[in-house]
Amino acid sequence: MAVALLAAGAEPWWRARAALAAVALTLVGLLAVRRRWPELTGYASTAFALAAALAGLAPLAVRGDEPLALYAALATLLAVLAGPVARPAATLRLTALGLAAVALLAVAPATVTALVAPYGEAAPPWSGAPTGGPVPGAAPAGVALLVLTVAAALAGYSAHARARAADAPSRSADRAAWAGAALAALPFAAAALPVLLAAAGAPWPVVPAAVLLVGLAALLAAVLTPPRPLLAPVTVPVGLVATGSGLAGLLATRAGTLGGLAALVVVAVLVAAVARAGAVRLVGALVAVAATTGFALTAALAAGLPLRSAAYPVLAVAALVLAVAALAAVRAGAAGRALDAAAQAVALLALLQALGSYRHAAAVCVLWGAAVGLRLLRRGEPGGQRWAFAGIAGGSELLGAWLLLAAGGVAVLEAYTLPAAGLALAAGVVALRTRPGLNSWLALGPALAAGLLPSLVSVLFAPDPQPWRRLLLGAAALGVVLAGATRRWQAPVLLGGNTLAVLALYELVRGWDLLPRWIFLAGGGLALIGLAATYERRRRDLARLRAAVGRMG
Repeated sequence: MAVALLAAGAEPWWRARAALAAVALTLVGLLAVRRRWPELTGYASTAFALAAALAGLAPLAVRGDEPLALYAALATLLAVLAGPVARPAATLRLTALGLAAVALLAVAPATVTALVAPYGEAAPPWSGAPTGGPVPGAAPAGVALLVLTVAAALAGYSAHARARAADAPSRSADRAAWAGAALAALPFAAAALPVLLAAAGAPWPVVPAAVLLVGLAALLAAVLTPPRPLLAPVTVPVGLVATGSGLAGLLATRAGTLGGLAALVVVAVLVAAVARAGAVRLVGALVAVAATTGFALTAALAAGLPLRSAAYPVLAVAALVLAVAALAAVRAGAAGRALDAAAQAVALLALLQALGSYRHAAAVCVLWGAAVGLRLLRRGEPGGQRWAFAGIAGGSELLGAWLLLAAGGVAVLEAYTLPAAGLALAAGVVALRTRPGLNSWLALGPALAAGLLPSLVSVLFAPDPQPWRRLLLGAAALGVVLAGATRRWQAPVLLGGNTLAVLALYELVRGWDLLPRWIFLAGGGLALIGLAATYERRRRDLARLRAAVGRMG
């Protein structure tokens, strides 16, 4: 055919097309050889494979603008069609694989362009709907992908049919063969859709919306379809790539972003609810949390709200996730803990959004502390989990108080330290009552140090005298000592006593220049005389005090 058209003076591209058509006609000859001269089938199959390879690669040697992808794809389809009647089939399979690889390499630029920038270039988020023209070379690439889809479906069906040839034919075997054909064709069909839409000049957002729907459908198929050997390895990569590409394309406008995130939320919630495997349900739940958070933030920003005001919808999502986590903890502890952690992360995001305004950030902290406080009241909550929630709730409320003080310009040191110390002290007292083996240093020491030491440092090193702070600190330290002695707790006695001793020395140093020297000398002398007169008794008193303090908890 090629030589005849060359002799007739036809154009090179006509000769290439005629050669490919001639290879298609030789399928009839291959079938006839298989039926009438089976001993010659090997020769005929090898000849057909060589002819198909030459015809599929003809555009590489032909002058003109012939699409290599389409030629290679059509030759691949011919090789697949000849497979059932070829013996041995290995040669044709290798030929089909090689031609398919050439076709895929040829369509790769148009496919990537259709997925990433189907309208000329990738549009920045919320920059407006792009208005580019058709993708160059998309039409032959799309047709080639359709041909490869058919070839892959036929190959998948034949492979499953051969695998079940030894079994008795049944409806289940036939369904399995059709399922294998669909799985084999899915990647090519998913790639062909955006390429053909881009070739047709479909307006925005047709291409990204279609790609997103294909990706979500593939992910749902991976979750809802009964398990098969190649189901997850085929559908999950296709679904992830298509979903990511579709979402990226829809970011060009606010409405597109909201629509894409809403679709992702629906599918993720469905996966979290009906997936068979627990790990898949957990992944679906976490994706639903992320997508819902993105939807809430995007909706607030699209409505014109400032970033600090958009923190409240995000915080509402965190509270919703916290409530769902309480329900999930009843069924599966691991899923509940993961959702609890996700809720805390979303709440932290809301706090970061509101940091531009102290009052908004304080409101976020207070609201979140209340939500976590309600969460720890659930019946059946483990002790460790309850303590963690209590710490988060108390810390959130404390941070909210600090932010309100900072917003009001409050500079008094104790306004920041005493609430934290009081919260830690209350938690320590509860821990001492509920955990018998705990000592006072672990339970009360950090809280007392947070309440006493900052004020003591301010008294010792601040330039102003601060008489009221000294007086109140001394009274507080004395109260701590008395309370610790009453309860027989060592940490309050020692911390409060040391604070009193340092304050007493500080007062002596301050009074050194205010009073005559003889008063200090007289007082010191009288103290030494009294100590010498009662030395043995003081030693016994000191030993008893040391023993009593040592016996404290």
